[in-house]
Amino acid sequence: MVALIGGVVLATRDAGGGTPIAEPPAKVDLPVTPPTDRPSPGPSLDPPSSAPERTAEASPSATATSTFAPVADVPEVCDMLPESLTSRLAPKSASAPGVAKDGYGAKRKDCRWDQKGYHMVGGYNLSRSINVKVNAFQDHDNALEDADFMWDSMRDFSGQTREDPYNTKYGEIKEVSGLGDAAYMIYSEHTVRRTATAWIYVVRGNATLDIRFTGVDNKGREILSNENSRPVPEEEMLKGVEEIAKEVLKGLS
Repeated sequence: MVALIGGVVLATRDAGGGTPIAEPPAKVDLPVTPPTDRPSPGPSLDPPSSAPERTAEASPSATATSTFAPVADVPEVCDMLPESLTSRLAPKSASAPGVAKDGYGAKRKDCRWDQKGYHMVGGYNLSRSINVKVNAFQDHDNALEDADFMWDSMRDFSGQTREDPYNTKYGEIKEVSGLGDAAYMIYSEHTVRRTATAWIYVVRGNATLDIRFTGVDNKGREILSNENSRPVPEEEMLKGVEEIAKEVLKGLS
């Protein structure tokens, strides 16, 4: 299914009526920008120091085998990130469980951290949000198939700029080492609302992690972004989303 959210086409797969995940049949635009009322997650460019020099043409490094023990169930995702991390990466944010439901051969849970107050620095309200989804499949092959579909979406838009109505500029897809069996991330910027999103997708054993970190600096005491807003730089967003992924993986150990 293709859903249009905030002017951005989203690649989704309905998990039994739950949170959109990703449907393998057709390639769809990768999720990037947030709803109009608040920033939302998507992909990123200039990679953190741990990201290799792989590009959009690269193939996943994951194989049909995994050394990681399978995950029997998905923990409560809202408990997987410590307040010390969320208060630093997304100040004034509060968590709320998502609506993900089990389906398509996987157990699924998600959580979102949204800003609940002003975080003013230098005349700007620094707005940040985090969205984490964890899926536990029957086996590694199914998890890898899910991840491959999402990585294909990243490759399709890597390095591109899409004009109206998408108004989205994409960075280059980056492979990240040291996260499970394989992980890729990408940065995107909405050229009208000025919001930035870092999106990382990880496969580890029979589990996949779908994490979006969104940020925008709104001039004055503004909650909604506008032409006076400024997107958060790639390096900051990519570093943040990778740190979030590492923390979530700890919770799956």
